[in-house]
Amino acid sequence: MNPFFLNIGRKPWLVLVILILLSIACGTSTSPALIATSVQNNQSQSEETESKTPDSQTNPTQAPTAVVLQTYKVGDVISIGDHNLMVLGWEVVPGNDFSSPEEGKKFVAVELLIVNNGSTPISVSTLLQMSMKDETGQKYDTDFMASSVSKNSNLDGELVSGEKIRGKVGFQIAEEAQGLQFVFDDSVWGTGKIFVELGDEAITLDPPAELVGESVLQTYNIGDVIELGKTTITVNNVTSPVGDQFTKPDDGYKFLIVDLTIENKGTEAITVSTLLQMAVKDSNSYKYGVDLMASTVSGGTTPDGEIAPGEKVKGQVGFQVPENASGLLFVFDADVWGTGKAFISLP
Repeated sequence: MNPFFLNIGRKPWLVLVILILLSIACGTSTSPALIATSVQNNQSQSEETESKTPDSQTNPTQAPTAVVLQTYKVGDVISIGDHNLMVLGWEVVPGNDFSSPEEGKKFVAVELLIVNNGSTPISVSTLLQMSMKDETGQKYDTDFMASSVSKNSNLDGELVSGEKIRGKVGFQIAEEAQGLQFVFDDSVWGTGKIFVELGDEAITLDPPAELVGESVLQTYNIGDVIELGKTTITVNNVTSPVGDQFTKPDDGYKFLIVDLTIENKGTEAITVSTLLQMAVKDSNSYKYGVDLMASTVSGGTTPDGEIAPGEKVKGQVGFQVPENASGLLFVFDADVWGTGKAFISLP
């Protein structure tokens, strides 16, 4: 088991602290300009109106003025907090032998771009921040199965200043649902919600060459020793094994194995998680997470676990990426330790 979870189990107070922090974050109020409410009259009826009926009853009051919900459309670039966001479109996604929608429902995937326009890292969570609604107001949360059958469905994680991510998020909605609307809820960070009208027909737009807030990130090369606080990482080499008859990549994809070395030069132990800290991105800003089959094909061992002070660990991490993917970057996220991200160019 991951040492991180073992440590939590040994420290019940840590669980309590985490729950308190989550409750505080979820309780943050949203911006009232982006929430659909009714305006209540701030003043009572005048004394003159009250005196018009001899039985002291007042005339019917005027109906409150309804607040018009601000909405956006596919292709709009929307700024909310430190997020600059653009919905590129949506599509109906067919199921497969392992994941299929329930009777009377269908899978859909919404594709979007997000850029960190701020000066500090931000987090993106499809589970906490994204949902869909239809014209009846019915809400649909993100759906794991729908996301699993949608290619390029890896939006979650942290973005450093100027970093861009592109990806899809899946939902399971009623087959007859109309008036679809994508909702991005940034109220977790106290900056409100945005609502994007998707329409009744699937649509896909080409992404812009650059999104507002995007900047060029510092990159490193294979063989560079990169310092992240008191930890160093080095990507030693990259290979693309073909697999075998039992373990092979999906059609149109290939295995990519990153061989790396991590050294703890600090005085305290650190915990490495390939699942939480490592990914590959391409020139389109799609992100690819660690792939179990690819890691198995490598014939090596992932560098997961605790690294003691002064210890050096070498391991192999596997991914699946499109065969025609270009501009590949290996991403190591050390923000778990508060020491930033490293981007290493891959051949």
